[in-house]
Amino acid sequence: MLDFLGIGAEKAGTTWLFATLEKNKSVIFPAVDKSLDTWNKEIRFWNLYRNRGIDWYKSIFEGEQEGKVKGEITPGYAILNRNIIKEIYQHYPKVKIIFTLRNPIYRAWSVAIMDLNFAKADVFKTPDQWFIEHFNTPHSISNGDYETCIKNWKSSFPSDQILILFYEDLANNPLQYITKICNFLNIDSALYRSLNKTDFEKVIWTGGHPIIRPSLLPFLINLYKDKIRSLSEYLKKDLSSWL
Repeated sequence: MLDFLGIGAEKAGTTWLFATLEKNKSVIFPAVDKSLDTWNKEIRFWNLYRNRGIDWYKSIFEGEQEGKVKGEITPGYAILNRNIIKEIYQHYPKVKIIFTLRNPIYRAWSVAIMDLNFAKADVFKTPDQWFIEHFNTPHSISNGDYETCIKNWKSSFPSDQILILFYEDLANNPLQYITKICNFLNIDSALYRSLNKTDFEKVIWTGGHPIIRPSLLPFLINLYKDKIRSLSEYLKKDLSSWL
């Protein structure tokens, strides 16, 4: 049985979350067909592999073990449309959803850097125009439109089955962050009592990361300022530090 889904956001600590939950004997991530462009963190069924059929997906999570939870973490799920989310609910009405939000300005920059690294391109020689075009892609913009993502998921799932967290809280206090998730999943968090900020940094910042170019920051602020203010009002949370 599928117990939880980590849906993102992209570049918001999902790799750390997977690595951390994987250490917990109460959490089971499935082994999958290695011929697919996937692994036991990201099954990518609902956004890429639905053609394999729901029976294939269900087989990955079949069986129940007392005191254990099964799940997957695919950041691409955050931007699923309402019809697919409704389908997930129809098959798994009790599944719990974990969604971590990161300042969309820094998220957009981080994804652009990741894509350049994948392409083995020189970040420092890449012109501003390339970044601007990347920031303006529908994929990048939709991944930073958290309010729409949340509303889409809440169109099918009740609020008490959706845990919304913040990347900044993970960076500042990983123990408190993972404890909230363990409480949400009803599993023991004692394993993580010695967790500290350094443990987070080892996973997230192993390779270093160039800061946002001053020449691009005004563009990104203008691109996301209205969405950030609207999200702040929607969540009733002060997000002024994002601007």
